[in-house]
Amino acid sequence: MSLASSLSKVAFCLRLARTPSSFLQLVLQSRAAQRRAGRAAASKNQPTEYLLNLANAPNSTTLRTNAGDFNILYEIFWQQAYHLPQLQGGAFGTVVDVGANVGLAALYFMEKFPVTRLVCVEPEPANFQVLQRNLHGTIAVAVQAALDATDGTVKIDSSPQAYNARVSAATGTVEVAAISMPSLLQSQQLDWVDLLKIDIEDYEQQVFADDCAWLAQIGVLLIEVHSPVSQQVVQQAVQAQGFSWEQAAGKQTQTGLFVARNPRQRPDTY
Repeated sequence: MSLASSLSKVAFCLRLARTPSSFLQLVLQSRAAQRRAGRAAASKNQPTEYLLNLANAPNSTTLRTNAGDFNILYEIFWQQAYHLPQLQGGAFGTVVDVGANVGLAALYFMEKFPVTRLVCVEPEPANFQVLQRNLHGTIAVAVQAALDATDGTVKIDSSPQAYNARVSAATGTVEVAAISMPSLLQSQQLDWVDLLKIDIEDYEQQVFADDCAWLAQIGVLLIEVHSPVSQQVVQQAVQAQGFSWEQAAGKQTQTGLFVARNPRQRPDTY
């Protein structure tokens, strides 16, 4: 990291922290997280509370030094990963966040958009516990499950960087509930979703390979695509439903953030 970037990051931490002690904690634990990146650590699931200036966060914000939480914090709030032209001015009242991790993206969406309903879906048990703490007292509804083409159960594989937890029949060690998008929409009584964000570590190719008629209930899809195969599967599925398809961010043309937009407007009856 360049000197300019380092100074910018420190300045961001200074603005973000509510108290001097939280600022010091942020700086020290961020450096510790960088040193230990990619290495398993016994303390990866030991959460620490920080008093941060995050809108719509009524409580302290919980982060784990060795689970990748700091990476997500900086990606969303410092690097502004979701500050995309395709989302600017969006009247996103109903938002569903699939692959919600520890709830930081949800806090960002509540800050930037006029959200009145928010559903966060996260399968990894340790992530889910932190998510519940971070979103306690907000409008968010937390659902512990993995998104799949069908309902049932799946096994997930948690890496040292917990945000990389993924569904894997071969290496997964933790069994969790799986829920299809139609079942999720029905269980939450959602006839229409203004913004659906999906980041499920390359499992998107399984979800979108099946019947995707549920896309008719989605206004805008924001999806992190993790491989060229997934990109092809997802693009074909959304375009078959008449959606536009545009890359929003990414160094490679077939991976990164993509935005798909439904040409149909929210029905007045909803």
